[in-house]
Amino acid sequence: MQSQSVSLLMFNRNENEGIIRNVKLLHSAVDEIVIIDSSDPEKYKQLKSSLKNFKVKVKLFSTLPLGYADPLQYYGLNKTSSHYVLALDSDEEPSRELIKKIKKRNFLYNVYDVLEKDENGRTLWYKPMLFVKDSINKITGIIHTSTEFNEKPKKLSPKAFVIHHEKLTRSSVNKNYMEIENYEKPIKIYIEDLKKRRKFVGNLLSFTYDLPKPINVYLTAFEIGFGGSIINNLQYGISNLNLHYVIPLITKYNINKIKIFNNLSKEEQELRIKIAKEIQECGGVIKYLGLDKDYIVENLTKTFKWDMSGVEAFRRLLLYRHSHNKPAYKFPY
Repeated sequence: MQSQSVSLLMFNRNENEGIIRNVKLLHSAVDEIVIIDSSDPEKYKQLKSSLKNFKVKVKLFSTLPLGYADPLQYYGLNKTSSHYVLALDSDEEPSRELIKKIKKRNFLYNVYDVLEKDENGRTLWYKPMLFVKDSINKITGIIHTSTEFNEKPKKLSPKAFVIHHEKLTRSSVNKNYMEIENYEKPIKIYIEDLKKRRKFVGNLLSFTYDLPKPINVYLTAFEIGFGGSIINNLQYGISNLNLHYVIPLITKYNINKIKIFNNLSKEEQELRIKIAKEIQECGGVIKYLGLDKDYIVENLTKTFKWDMSGVEAFRRLLLYRHSHNKPAYKFPY
């Protein structure tokens, strides 16, 4: 039997409380803990100090912030040494049953979907959080669709869930994600992609996008949410979704995202569409920005002055790559 060792991999941006909570809960259940920390320097120092007294090996790496964790997934996975990876965000808290499952190490499959619930106990969705690294087919770094596996995930027991704290309703996070999506998959690119993958939904999107505003905004947002998220989840065998709760959240999110894109100048819209197409042609944002090379991540971090938001840092790297036709080696000020 292959090793069933487990690395806990977490990404952090100024949310030390959640990281420390998860370390306390899981340090006796895993073989190592790897933290990719994009916190401001003072927060990084505080986290480093708080992690000194745990017996399990904790590896802490400082990286520049990029507005979301996905572009650093490849870098983070490279820092793990166990056979399995348990990937949690700082706002995801494991249940007691999930901790027990990790301790028992009786894994039969390579990829497991873990149920997420909100703080009120409502079911959100399943997503792959426990997996063998070799089961990954591709990591694109593109928001919400970053990791593709070689095989269909198996659902872990619904009792072995994680609690998702606040993230779905935090307006600051949502605003950042909308900005990122409008570079990686602006509405016109998203429609083209859905046409290729889901003909029926894609045709609906084409129809509604040509309707007068604001009708097209609402319908397009709903269908992106339903076609891009819910149907996608169902085709991978994910069920028991709380549709009455999840669909309105996704629809509201996409309404605001579309409005932001439509309010951009024509020149800016065209620029973002060009960048999105370049990202697609390159196989994702990780390769587009050269973040599949550890030395580039580390040199960008070394030359970053911690004087701007992660979204702004991400935007500057995209614009540099687009203008120079190569990734930045030093942070482009």
